[in-house]
Amino acid sequence: MDIYLSRTLKTIVIILFLNINILSAQTNNSNLLSPLGMNTNEALEVDSSIPFVDLFRLALPFSEARPWFTRGKVYYDSKGWPKNLQHGQAGTRFLSHIPPDAIPSGNYSVLYKGDGEITYGGSVKLVKRLPGKDIIRFEPMKNGLLTATLIIKKTNPKNHLREIRIIMPGGICQNAPFQRVHDKRNCKGRRFLSFERYHQQIVFNPQYLTFMKDFKVLRFMNMSGITRNNIQHWKNRPTVDKATWGGKEGVRGVPVEIMIKLANTINANAWFNMPHKANDPYINRFAMLVKKKLKPSLKIYIEYTNEAWNNVFVPQAEHMKQTGSRRRLDKNRNIAGAKFYSLQSVRIFKMWERVLGKHRLIRVMGSSTTDLSLSQRILAYKNAYRHVDVLAIAPYFHIDQNQVRQIRSVHKVFQLLNDKKNRYSIDSTIAHIQEQADIAKKYGVQLVAYEGGQHLVQSKTHSIKEGANPYLIKANKHPMMARAYLRLLAGWKRAGGTLFVAFSAPRTYTWHGSWGVKEHIAEPNYLAPKYRALISFKNGNRCWWKGCTARTVSRLRKPAKIDQRLALGRDLPPRQPHTVTIRKQGRNKNGASLQRLSTLINGSINDPRDLAAAWNSTWDDENLYVWVNIQDDKHVKDSKKAWADDSVEIYIDADASRLSSYDGKNDFQFTYRLYDRHLSLGGSPLKLANGITHKMVKVKNGYQLATAIPWSTLKVRPTPGKRIGFDVQVNDDDTGRSRDGKIAWNANSDKAWKNPQMFGQLVLMN
Repeated sequence: MDIYLSRTLKTIVIILFLNINILSAQTNNSNLLSPLGMNTNEALEVDSSIPFVDLFRLALPFSEARPWFTRGKVYYDSKGWPKNLQHGQAGTRFLSHIPPDAIPSGNYSVLYKGDGEITYGGSVKLVKRLPGKDIIRFEPMKNGLLTATLIIKKTNPKNHLREIRIIMPGGICQNAPFQRVHDKRNCKGRRFLSFERYHQQIVFNPQYLTFMKDFKVLRFMNMSGITRNNIQHWKNRPTVDKATWGGKEGVRGVPVEIMIKLANTINANAWFNMPHKANDPYINRFAMLVKKKLKPSLKIYIEYTNEAWNNVFVPQAEHMKQTGSRRRLDKNRNIAGAKFYSLQSVRIFKMWERVLGKHRLIRVMGSSTTDLSLSQRILAYKNAYRHVDVLAIAPYFHIDQNQVRQIRSVHKVFQLLNDKKNRYSIDSTIAHIQEQADIAKKYGVQLVAYEGGQHLVQSKTHSIKEGANPYLIKANKHPMMARAYLRLLAGWKRAGGTLFVAFSAPRTYTWHGSWGVKEHIAEPNYLAPKYRALISFKNGNRCWWKGCTARTVSRLRKPAKIDQRLALGRDLPPRQPHTVTIRKQGRNKNGASLQRLSTLINGSINDPRDLAAAWNSTWDDENLYVWVNIQDDKHVKDSKKAWADDSVEIYIDADASRLSSYDGKNDFQFTYRLYDRHLSLGGSPLKLANGITHKMVKVKNGYQLATAIPWSTLKVRPTPGKRIGFDVQVNDDDTGRSRDGKIAWNANSDKAWKNPQMFGQLVLMN
C-alpha cells in the first residue's frame, strides 16, 4: 500500500508539473506588436480550423443526431452521454466535410470508459480494438472530404460508455506546444509527450496554435456560442466535462476555462462577449473566473452580446427592442433598443470593473459600419461614452446584390469591388470607416474592427455551383484578393482605425460565403491570399495606437460635454447637401446619373437584399419625373400610416429656401406606399386629381416607382439653372409591427419630414 501511494503521489506530481509547463515554457512574442486580431469559429464538426487534439470535442451531441444516427428511446446522463438504450442506438458525427489535409495522417486513438459496442461510419476505418481503446484511420469520401460518424450500438446501463475521446496521432516535445511531432525520436533529448497520454493537459492542436499566435487579440464570440443563445444562468454554461461542446445555436459553446487557456498559451488579449440575457450572477462569475485564470499581463475586451442592432440575430435584437420599449426608453422600438443596449453595456462594464479594476479592461460598444446615428446614440445616451474605450464596427467590402447577378468571371468580381457605383466597394467601405473614426474621436474612444474583410455572398442561392458563387469562391483564392485586403487595411489605418480583428479562423467555403482567411488549418500560405495579406500587413505595420504594447490600458481623453440631441432622438445638424444636375427630357434620356440611397437613418438593415435603393430624375416644362428602384425581400402593408410600411418618400423644397421648418407654400413630403392607389401628402391622402401620377410595380427582388409631379402642384416655374431642394427616402417593414429601417439619399437623420435643411439639391439643366 505504501509503495502504491508513493507511486500514485509521484504520478500526480509529474502530471501537475507537466500541466504547468507543457504550454507555458515556450513564450509567444510574435503578436506583441501586431495590429491584428482574429475571430474564432463556432463549436461545430464542420470547423476546419481543428482547434483541439481531441476531435470529439466538437461532435454533434447524441441528442441532436435524430433521426440520422440516434434512434429509439435513449436516456442520457447529466453530461450528455447515452446511459441507457432501449431498442435503439445513439450516434454522432464528429467530422463533416473536412479537407483531408486539415488533420494529421496516421492512426487515431478512440479512448473511452464503460462497457458497450461502438461502430463507425463515413470516412472512418477501424484498424484494431483493444480494451477501452479503438485504433482508427480516415479515408476521404467520394467527394474527396472527410465525414466521420460514431454510433453506440450497445451500452451497459450500470457502466455506460462515456468520456469518448478521439485523439490525433503524435504529440509534442515538452515546452514546445506549437509543433506536433511523430514520436520521441523528434524531441532530441527533450521529453516526448504523446497526445494520447496527456490529452487532458495538451488541449490544443499545435497547428492551430501556430496559426493563432500572430494575432494580438482573440475574439471568442463564435467559440463561446452566444449567437441566438438565451442562456441566463451560470449553471447552464458549457463545462469542461460535458460530452461535447458542439451542437445547435443556443446549446453549443466552448467552456470559458478553455478559451482562457488558449489566450494564456499564445499570450493573446482575450475578447469576451456577454450573452444578451445573462443575469448578474452569470456576469460576475464569468468576471471572477477570468480574474482567477487569465494571465495578469493580458488585457480583456468586454462586449455586451454581438450585433445587438442586427435583426438577423432575432433573439438578441428583439431582446433589446422589447426591453427598451418595456422600460419606455423611447416610442420608437429601434431607438429604445439602442438605448437599452447602451445602458446594459455600461452596467456590465461597471460589474467587471468591480471584479478586475480598470487597468486592463477595454470596454467595447458595437455598432453598424454604415449607421452613423446608431454609433452616436449608443455613445451619447446618458453620457455612456465616459465608460467606453472602444467603438467597434465591421468594415466589410462586397458587391450590391443587383450587381452580383451580373458576374460571369472572377475579373468582374474585382472590377465591381472597385466600381464607384457599388455602394459596398473597397473605397466606399473606407469612406464609412473615416466617418466612424470621426465619431470615435469626437467621443474620446478608439475605433476597432470587431470583424472585417470580404463579404462576397449571393443571396437566395443554395449551392456553390449556383449563380455567381463559383466566381465568388474563386475570387477568394485569387492573388488579387490579397491586394484588396491590403487596400482595406491601409485605408483602415489611414482613416484612424486601430485594432483590426479579421473574420475568421480557417473554415471551408459554402454557398453561405468564404469566411475563413484560410480554407483549413493546414492550407499552404501560397494558396491563402487573405491570410498572406494579413501577415504581410502585420509584418509591415507595428501597432500604432496609444498604449498598444502596454500591459495596462491607455485611455483617450474624454470630451467634457457632448451633443445629447441624437441620443434623445432629436435632430443632428444637417450636413452639406448633395447636389445633382438633372437634364431636360428629350435632350438626355438618362436624366441624372443613378443615385444610391446609402445612409441608414432609422432602425437597421441587415444587408442589400433586405433593403437597397437608387433613384434617377429628369424634367420637362410640365413635370418633374422621378424613378426609384427598390430592392426588398419582404413586402408588408399592415399599418394605418404609410411610412410604417414598405414605402417611398420624396421630399421637395421647390424654391430651395432651406428653411428649418416647412413654409406651408412649396415644401412637400410625398409618400408612396406599395399597393396603395393614392399617395400621401404629409399625413393626408392626396388624390390623383391633383395632377400627380405614379405607378408602382412589383419586380422579382423588390418594387419600382415612377412618378410625374407637375410644376403647377409645386407652385414654381422650371428654368435651366433653377435649384430645388430634394431627397428620396425608403421605409422597410419586415416584421409586420412597424417600420424596421429607413435609408436616405441625403438626410443624415430621420427629420426630413419637418426640416427641409435635411434635403439635398437638384439643379435643372438643358
